Amino acid sequence: MLLQSSELPRLLIVFIPQLILACIFLFIAIKLLKRNQIRPIITLSMFYVFSATGLIFNAIFLLIAVFIPENAVLLVSLYFLSFYPILFSPIFIITFIITLLKLDDVFTLKKQLITVLIYGLITFFVFFTPEGIRFTEEWRPIFSWTLLEVIFIVFSVFIVIPTIYYSHRLYKTFKDKVLKNKLLTFIIGVIGMLISVYGATLYITWQDPNFKSIWSVVTVLIIIPSAIFIYYGIGREL
Repeated sequence: MLLQSSELPRLLIVFIPQLILACIFLFIAIKLLKRNQIRPIITLSMFYVFSATGLIFNAIFLLIAVFIPENAVLLVSLYFLSFYPILFSPIFIITFIITLLKLDDVFTLKKQLITVLIYGLITFFVFFTPEGIRFTEEWRPIFSWTLLEVIFIVFSVFIVIPTIYYSHRLYKTFKDKVLKNKLLTFIIGVIGMLISVYGATLYITWQDPNFKSIWSVVTVLIIIPSAIFIYYGIGREL
């Protein structure tokens, strides 16, 4: 029975906070798209959709791992579908910020799609780092430190640095104090989301029980406010 399963704590950690997060993300995405379907809105909503998709697949992965652990191919595929969207989704934050800069003549829709595709391919091949991922007998994923370094480098170069740069440029274009405060709220939310990606990668790599216990709580305290800050900072105003 499920209540007698030694995996019950693991199930609760995933199903309670992560599925709640997924529902919040999908709710925000739907609310954005119902308000308007202009290019910036669609771009921002994709961030929430892909983030929610990763969380949902992670829940499915854990269910299969607990109840059908012998299906290795399915489990590996599901795990990829859980972590990949999380790593991929921030590209929509940076492209959203660029579209707000009114660079339509330079950053056309075609160039935006190419940017998203290139980053998507790069993050896809990251997972083919030799001996990058292994699984325990209980199907707990463990990243190698080499894979962690690769993820950190790719994420920093393609997401974090451009996000900081274009956020600064966008902030300088805002003259109204109220709008500046809203943008600052948005930026704080974005920083929280970026930190959560670093933390999640370290969580999977570093097998320290104290860090894992702390991060399991901290990640929820970071992600939920960050998602709301992003929405109420800028997304709600579009």
